[in-house]
Amino acid sequence: MQQFGITEMSRLTRVPVGAIRSMVRARYVSPTRGPRGALRFSFPDLVLLRAGRQLLTAGMSARRVGQALRAVRKQLPAELPPRGLSITAAGDRVVVHEAGAKRDALSGQLLLAFEVRPVGQNIEVVDVSPADDAATRTTKTACEQAFVAALELEETDVDAAIQAYRACVANHSHSGARANLGRLLHLQGRISEALKLYRDGDPTDPDVLYNQAVALDDLGRTQEAIDAYTRVLELDRYHADAHHNVARLWQQIGDQQRAVRHWNAYRRLSRDAEA
Repeated sequence: MQQFGITEMSRLTRVPVGAIRSMVRARYVSPTRGPRGALRFSFPDLVLLRAGRQLLTAGMSARRVGQALRAVRKQLPAELPPRGLSITAAGDRVVVHEAGAKRDALSGQLLLAFEVRPVGQNIEVVDVSPADDAATRTTKTACEQAFVAALELEETDVDAAIQAYRACVANHSHSGARANLGRLLHLQGRISEALKLYRDGDPTDPDVLYNQAVALDDLGRTQEAIDAYTRVLELDRYHADAHHNVARLWQQIGDQQRAVRHWNAYRRLSRDAEA
């Protein structure tokens, strides 16, 4: 099987080396080690890294990208299929395109490229798979470039990365940039500033709410943090970290029954993720 070094992988995928290392740490891919411990990537790794970059720049949360790519990794062939393969975001879904068919990465369900819409008294079948127009492509490219540039700066200049993420949020309303910006502010101890940033984000995004809950937790606002974690789990009951953190807080205030329920959910989800 053909293998690639990290520099070659960066050239092929247009993902910066620093971002590739971050994706390896996040277990989006599992490269082998060559001589002197050098990372060696396979074709499936190439597909997943390229897809991870595209999904993150489309604004999908890092947690959901990781969950989807680990599921996809188990299904990928060792060599490129004759008709090609790609992975894209479609709303909150991760879609695998292979041999002319589309399937949901997590469920494996086949997807159709059509939807049915009411038009007056009639029903119309609409093809929803045409290519983006030039203006949309230009906007997406600018957004992607801004996000990747900010991501790469995290390795060398955190203050510059913060400014780059700010620009990305302001110019493109990019939820991934908002999450990363909040994380960097939080790590610098600017927790109240990070909290305001999260509250200005999408109130229905479980990952934005999770970051908000962590900020509240670290500020010692326990009941508000519990309420935020609870809202996260109403939106996404499979959010293992939210189960873990709210279990700790329930235990801290003496509600053992709720704590045990969330500890059990956390352990179950952790086992499933390692399977």
